[in-house]
Amino acid sequence: MAHFPVTANPLDDPFYYLNNFMQVLDWLEQRFADVLSVDEQRFIHEFKRLPRESQALLVRMVMRKGVHFRASKLHYDEIGDIGAAAGPLLELGWVDRQMPITIDELFEVLLKAEILQAFVAVIDQPKGKKADWLPALCEQFPQAQSFNDWCPTLDERLFSLTIMQLCDRLRLMFFGNLYQDWSEFVLADLGIYTYEKVEFCAESRGLRSREDVDACVLLHAYQQQFEAGEALEAVAERIRELALDNPWLQRRRGKLLFQMAQYCERIADFSMALNLYRECAYPGARSRLIRVLERSGQFELAMDLAAQAEQAPESAAEHQQLLRVLPRLRRKLGG
Repeated sequence: MAHFPVTANPLDDPFYYLNNFMQVLDWLEQRFADVLSVDEQRFIHEFKRLPRESQALLVRMVMRKGVHFRASKLHYDEIGDIGAAAGPLLELGWVDRQMPITIDELFEVLLKAEILQAFVAVIDQPKGKKADWLPALCEQFPQAQSFNDWCPTLDERLFSLTIMQLCDRLRLMFFGNLYQDWSEFVLADLGIYTYEKVEFCAESRGLRSREDVDACVLLHAYQQQFEAGEALEAVAERIRELALDNPWLQRRRGKLLFQMAQYCERIADFSMALNLYRECAYPGARSRLIRVLERSGQFELAMDLAAQAEQAPESAAEHQQLLRVLPRLRRKLGG
């Protein structure tokens, strides 16, 4: 591993982001050696052998949004010649200059004038908005092709990351989720985020096996599908089929089912909400199930479940809710 000068303020080092990434890799090697896949182990080994400028360029790209980057937009004083730094990454296949991209992806990296230049022959309204051109062009050009094939006259190179999913899995193992990103390190260095230092042992890991990592990636994908508005029943079925024996992941699955049930409750899809709450062991699910049974007119079932809950409330919050719900249900049942 390369050693960099230590500064009083970590952000004073122009390679601060690379130092942080190196710390992550070292931490994962120490604590997740038995969980890392062969590809992940190979990546860590090869990464540490790269020239510093190539390491820095890769980390810069990993930390940015998306996977396609124009060379002219990759300007970092500490890295210098981007083409030279990209060379070893291209040789390893971690960056690709010929990756086929769709026209949607092309629109994300081209300016409006460049799009007009490339498609002037087929754009009906040259003075229109960039977003207005896309639907028609998608129909005319459904096939993906390389950036150079799309824009043969444009003097530009496009670098595409091929290892973003691998880096996302490393981020998942480090943070325990895929919502936190690499910018957390900068915020911690600035003192905006502070974290308590705790002892970490193998038994305290949320992800204890390769199967756990893969299952967590799937759960995150299902969460995104739900948030993107995919059919709830289809997403719920995928979640049901996911075999989990890790209590930490079971709780995360329960939380996702709970969130989906809450959404169904808000849109008055009581049938779906009831099914999801019944499958969910997440705290508060039983209270919501009682409420949905009541709202859907199933007073006897709501009363039976509330009576069971009264015998052993799961929390003080549920106990307080039962004090309000039980008298109301008794009145509705004529008691």
